[in-house]
Amino acid sequence: MPKSYIYVDDSGDTGLKKSNTTHFVVAAVVVVGREDMEKLAIAINSYRAGLRWNELHEFRFRVTEKKIIIGLLKHLQQFEFKSYAVVIDKARIVNQPQLSSGETLYSYAIKELLLKLKLTDPVIVIDGVSDKKPAQKTRTYLRKALKQRGVEKCKICFVDSRKDALVQLADIVAGSVARSYDKTKTDHKSYLKLLEPKLKNIYDITP
Repeated sequence: MPKSYIYVDDSGDTGLKKSNTTHFVVAAVVVVGREDMEKLAIAINSYRAGLRWNELHEFRFRVTEKKIIIGLLKHLQQFEFKSYAVVIDKARIVNQPQLSSGETLYSYAIKELLLKLKLTDPVIVIDGVSDKKPAQKTRTYLRKALKQRGVEKCKICFVDSRKDALVQLADIVAGSVARSYDKTKTDHKSYLKLLEPKLKNIYDITP
């Protein structure tokens, strides 16, 4: 069986009391087989080069121009990948002292998303450049949860998103899903419409 490559990023903050966002989203881009993974990465980097960006100029939903994001999503529709997301409405989190820290909410959301995927010998790549993401603790937490679900063998690594095109795509997916929950934005439907063929499920979860 070919390896599953899972690229993970999030949108929103994990604050439960003082927060700028109402929802916390974690998204995964899933590619089966190294060949399709490499083709997708080349396609993203080719689109970047066409913009005359340098190789470390990353695609990020929060700061990249709308027309560029839309162009990227259209450009990638011909390539093989699937995407998924979990969404947590933070207003619905009550009486959950174990989720009082952003770190725990972050780890919990990733775990819940991974457990909903069918993983075969997975390589899991997570955006790792943030103070809220203590890599070793999160890696141990995820390994334990996956092992309990029968995933005995997996590789989990944290990377600098500037150097990983597919993690940047996961950021775009997470941002697109998060935007769809903000009805105050005129473009809240724009991105999911383009992602629809590739976005297999959005799970609304409550801890």
